Amino acid sequence: MNSERENVIATATDPVVRDFLRMADDSIVAVLPYALSVAGHLAIADEFTGSARSVEHLAQALGVSPGALERLLRTLASCGFFTDLGEGRFSLTRLGQLLQTDSPISMRATLSNVESYRAWLGAVDTVATGRPAFETEFGAGFFAHKEHDDQVGAMFDERMRERASRLYSVLATLPAWKGAQCVLDIGGGKGAVLASILTANPHLGGTLFDRPGVVERAELSGELAPLRDRCQVAAGDFFQAIPDGADTHLMCSVLHDWEDEDAITILTRSGEALPANGRLLICEMLLPDSSEPHPAWWSDLGMMVVLGGRERTLDQYRSLLQRAGLRISDVTPLPDSFFSVIEAQTAPA
Repeated sequence: MNSERENVIATATDPVVRDFLRMADDSIVAVLPYALSVAGHLAIADEFTGSARSVEHLAQALGVSPGALERLLRTLASCGFFTDLGEGRFSLTRLGQLLQTDSPISMRATLSNVESYRAWLGAVDTVATGRPAFETEFGAGFFAHKEHDDQVGAMFDERMRERASRLYSVLATLPAWKGAQCVLDIGGGKGAVLASILTANPHLGGTLFDRPGVVERAELSGELAPLRDRCQVAAGDFFQAIPDGADTHLMCSVLHDWEDEDAITILTRSGEALPANGRLLICEMLLPDSSEPHPAWWSDLGMMVVLGGRERTLDQYRSLLQRAGLRISDVTPLPDSFFSVIEAQTAPA
């Protein structure tokens, strides 16, 4: 490698960036997401039930090319997802259980997602026009696309469930729940977050609120079934109206899906449904005030390209809330997480 170029690359403080620049399109950073997506889509890890498997038997069970499968497995073994036992035999590692459908630590739905990759192929147009490339690639907006295909919608629900358990599972232990009586989880998917909150706080009642198709899937296969004596579901459109009756609202990774005017509308509907001194808890990543490294910068680009939304600084959220008639009363960084909870309140009576 050109020594001057190598010296410049060495100045990158993030080792992931250094790896990518050294190998560019052949680096693990560039190829790993696609390799994991293929492995997840084919459900390769599901074929391992505690014992080693031969490539020949795996290929026959999956209906794929033995040679291509072996190359995929050997590559994923090189970074710890499988163990290469030699002579065409492989076993699944603890790390590889992330790819198993029924594993309690599964990330299969998240890692199988190719929609975002397809959208990024048109990201040049996003920068040119300001419009999300997803719309051009799929012929519909992100959520409209989910509404038109139940299978795609169900996979998105599962990705959001995995996201919730991975990124903000500690929400259930917040002191804020002690003073609440009923929580409305707005855009709560199939109810994983709400279920964890109600389980950890037996005094609470709750309502899951989301789009009709999502709520229907939640009723069929959600995690709220054991809690139905304290929980109900409601379907609707949060741009039109949000159900009343709850003293506390929760929005997890909802507002970053939308541009400012849409976000203000959602916040306004929340304020209209809350009682005097009602509370809204917003769980989002916050953009740093400086250009320090943070996952929120990358998520901000992803929101722009895929959904047309954005990540925001705390001051930007404060401005949105003020325009919606709400005020920030507290901000709590979640432990061992890049997320924070912004607590906002309605005006007193």
